Amino acid sequence: MSKGVIVYIGGFKLPDKNAAANRVMANAEIFAKLGYSTVLIGIDRNISYGKDVTIIKIKSSDKITCWVTPYPRGKKDWLRYLTSINEFRLITSKYKDIKAVIVYNYQSMAFAKISKYCLKNNIELISDCTEWYDEKEGNMVFHLLKYLDTTIRMKVLNKRVDALILATNYLRNYYKDKKVAVIPTLISMQDYKEPVYTDSNPIRLIYAGTPFRLGKPLKNRNLAKDRLDIAIRLLYKAHKKGVKFIFDIYGITKEQYLEVLSDDTGMLQIMKDSVFFHGRRSNKEIQNLIRKADLSLLLRDKNRRTNVGFPTKFTESINCNVPVITTYTSDLIKYLIETKNGFFIDIKREDLDEEKFIKILSLNADRLKEMKIYCFKSNIFNIENWIEEVELLFAENR
Repeated sequence: MSKGVIVYIGGFKLPDKNAAANRVMANAEIFAKLGYSTVLIGIDRNISYGKDVTIIKIKSSDKITCWVTPYPRGKKDWLRYLTSINEFRLITSKYKDIKAVIVYNYQSMAFAKISKYCLKNNIELISDCTEWYDEKEGNMVFHLLKYLDTTIRMKVLNKRVDALILATNYLRNYYKDKKVAVIPTLISMQDYKEPVYTDSNPIRLIYAGTPFRLGKPLKNRNLAKDRLDIAIRLLYKAHKKGVKFIFDIYGITKEQYLEVLSDDTGMLQIMKDSVFFHGRRSNKEIQNLIRKADLSLLLRDKNRRTNVGFPTKFTESINCNVPVITTYTSDLIKYLIETKNGFFIDIKREDLDEEKFIKILSLNADRLKEMKIYCFKSNIFNIENWIEEVELLFAENR
């Protein structure tokens, strides 16, 4: 018998079309193990305002129901999306015994309305907070509105909720007076397959994602979410020294990359037989491709944004038994064991770590096999590991 219903709402694209969707689906499985039914309310680009709310039935669990609402198109749609909770009210009216509502990085005006709804109906309100942006690239009006929305959410609304789910420990002290559970971005894996081994000749590296906003030049590279440009530069230096490798990039095309960072044209031309762009692929295909790689490459600057969030790419790679070359951001130091399941590179001292990077690219097949076996056996991102911590969020409901 269910302990009640948890409603989880945010800008996630169900069931697995973005990192946010992966996170909330995994969290919903934790709730299911605790005896709760979860109603997920996400967005879908394939439907527009004016049409009925659409339901998608997810086969992964009979305790998880997914709803999608229209993705905003024009200014009128965006205004409605940012301020209205009509779809939220419509969907919640279909359920009884709602124990909690979780808002995922939610827009402040609608967040405030949901807060009033929960207070009126004696429902616990929880904020799942995985980002705190401070972007300065692009339209100044957009930047100002985004800044105000984020500030109100982080400094006002999050301090009024009953509890918070955080992705890292970075914000734990900021919300030190609140009931908190820290859950890294997990991925609901249908099954944990054994490692895929290669002969590593040459070594194969992989990156899968969208490293920055596409469509126009990036003036300040420090604003990129992932420093794919630094990864390419490090590989270029290794290439000049005769190091052999294959670097597969999924998520964007070469043309899309150079539209944003045209100065890298020369390096990519020189490495045309070593660096390959493949564009977008399905989530299932990406996981199969990661399994066939030797190492994942994920470099990020250390800043508030990367410390607040937890990289799905890291979780996904480890779950696919592939070690990761990454940077000291987020809570990764809790999960990456140097030489066991990955390596840290300090991109602030790129020249000094260049030699370390080249040594990593020279690992032999036996050493890479050992690391893949370690990833497989460690099971560090099994959702079972967070059941006890999440249970404390609902202690008063038991």
